[in-house]
Amino acid sequence: MLAVQTGEEATIRAVLCASLCNCRHTLRADGDESLVEVALEHLRHNHPAAPLREERVRRIVFTCAYDIQYAAM
Repeated sequence: MLAVQTGEEATIRAVLCASLCNCRHTLRADGDESLVEVALEHLRHNHPAAPLREERVRRIVFTCAYDIQYAAM
């Protein structure tokens, strides 16, 4: 995962699994498209019986994802 870096800070996108599968993990990726792929892989690997389709996962990511900024200390 490569973070978007600006000066001394790095920003990534994240979404809580509570919106997807309620397993209480936080998924992280460089952007929303990458986050959709991470979420789909998480569901396939950890929750194969989950009835979520890609379009629903995409909608959840695009509406619920947020930025995380890492700053050098």
